[in-house]
Amino acid sequence: MSNQDKSKMYENINKNAIKTWIIGRFIASIIIIAVYIVGMYIFVIPKFHNIIVLKYAIHILALIIILISILLSFIWPFLEYKQWRYGIFEDKIELIKGIIIRKRIIISISRIQNLKIEQGPIQRIYGITSVNIITAGGCHGIPAITLKEAEKITENLKRIIQVGDENE
Repeated sequence: MSNQDKSKMYENINKNAIKTWIIGRFIASIIIIAVYIVGMYIFVIPKFHNIIVLKYAIHILALIIILISILLSFIWPFLEYKQWRYGIFEDKIELIKGIIIRKRIIISISRIQNLKIEQGPIQRIYGITSVNIITAGGCHGIPAITLKEAEKITENLKRIIQVGDENE
């Protein structure tokens, strides 16, 4: 089977994933930066105000935190979206993700213990949801798909699991 035929078997997640990741990560970044600023500028600097090196170190660390937050909030989601793929086959589910470290997770359908459809408040705004696949080895998810797709996937997986159980 050629790579082109194989790539057709995998699905992309919804493009709204980018928006939800940006918003969620931006909110988390604001919280982290606010905690840092309060901690350093209200509690640390007043106690050690005469140590110039400490002041510069705190300012440089604040700048690093802000730059990393910008990268993770506004650039990383675009890169992450391009890498995310999933495939559902008769005997397995494959999840392909990762930017620096590419991960290919293969979940045997016979190992699935539970399926959950979850939708956070930001996902709800953009009409997407996530399917969490729970096995004895942990929880893996397919993020950012429409609710209709999520219900279709879970019903299909339930049917495959039931057919497998009847054959045993």
